[in-house]
Formats: sequence, structure tokens, C-alpha cells
Amino acid sequence: MSGIAVDKLSLRYWDDPVLSKVCDKIEGSEFGPQLEEFSRQLIATMDASNGVGLAAPQVGVTKRLFVMRFPDHKGAPPIAVCNPVLILSGERLPGQEGCLSLPNIFDQVYRAGHVNMTYTTPSGEAVELLLDMWDARVAQHEFDHLNGIMFFDYKDQRPTYGARMSKQVSKNVLRKWEKSHGNYRP
Repeated sequence: MSGIAVDKLSLRYWDDPVLSKVCDKIEGSEFGPQLEEFSRQLIATMDASNGVGLAAPQVGVTKRLFVMRFPDHKGAPPIAVCNPVLILSGERLPGQEGCLSLPNIFDQVYRAGHVNMTYTTPSGEAVELLLDMWDARVAQHEFDHLNGIMFFDYKDQRPTYGARMSKQVSKNVLRKWEKSHGNYRP
């Protein structure tokens, strides 16, 4: 891919309604060159923003696709993940998370320590990956975006893993955003 210019896409921010929508499955006819190009654009946008993951709804596209890097495996190439299925396991672990759709705001989020992820590549190839630690965290964060969930949403849709964070911490994250954007009302 080096030497090929790839367009960067415009990011959407947390109060954009597209970020709260559940994304549509990518259908068989959608796999191929156009989806591969869109994936390259997502990676370019993620990299230009110094991110480790980016989901399609974060650029206004409500399809089940995200790209990610592997923080636990520096130097590994990024991947594009279509129609992922995640099976969570292991202890719930805390870690600082942020989001390109809520820039410069970080807080502690609880995530499963291990993920078995099955997905399809943009060209249509089926893949299964076992992820742990930060790699697992990135996959879970991006998967949530495909379901209209932001990292500060304190209620988890997967009851076996409970809340990502307390309701108070969730409110604090939004308060930080409002302060940084001049909308803060004490």
C-alpha cells in the first residue's frame, strides 16, 4: 500500500446521531474492491488521528466494519473487520480508554480480558482471531460502535460482563466533553 495516496475521511463526534445507530450487516455483494478501498480510507483516517481503531459509523457509514491496530503487537499490520462476532472470556479488567469521536477524553473502562473474534475480510475471506489484553480491548471498543454504544455508556448490552463504568464516571466523561467544547453547565 505504500506509495498509494488514500483519502482521509471526516470523523463524526459523539453527539452525532449516526453513532447511536446499530449498523447493518455487510452483504455478500458488498465485498470486494470498493469495500477494500473504504477499509484503506478508514485505516488512513485512524492513523492520521493517532488511533488504534476506527469503526465505520465514526465516519458516517452504518455498516458492520471496523479497522484496528494491535497495541500488544507493535509492527503488526492493521486489519479490517467485517461482520464481527465476539465471544468474551476471562476476567473483567480496567483500562484507560479514549475515542476518536470524543477526542482527548479518557477514563477507566472495564472490558473482558480475552476475545475470540470471527469476522470476514473486505475481500470476503473468513478469519478467526484470539485476542487478549489491549488487542481484545480495541476489538471490544470498536465492536461496541457497530452497536451504537460509546465507551462511556455505563450500561453494557452483555449482562454477563456488567457495567463498563459507573454512572458517575460516565457523567464525568460527558462533563469533560462539555467543558472542552464550551457547553458546560455546572
